[in-house]
Amino acid sequence: MSHEIRTPLNGIIGMTDFYYLIPILDKEQRDFVETIKLSGDTLLNVINDILDFSKLDSGNMELHKEQFDLEETIEEVFESFI
Repeated sequence: MSHEIRTPLNGIIGMTDFYYLIPILDKEQRDFVETIKLSGDTLLNVINDILDFSKLDSGNMELHKEQFDLEETIEEVFESFI
């Protein structure tokens, strides 16, 4: 199921990357494309989270220890709300 959801969404996100690079777009058009991209990225994250919760619920998720920069992660969370 995850492949069927993610593949078309990744196509949408990828095409927004392409259109954002077109030099003939004016500022307003670039803003529209950026909004589509950010919305697509957010939707993909929501879908990934739902699928992860489903794996957790069914006991099929493998957890791995990984180092990360806590300060950077917190800054990214705050920036997403600004």
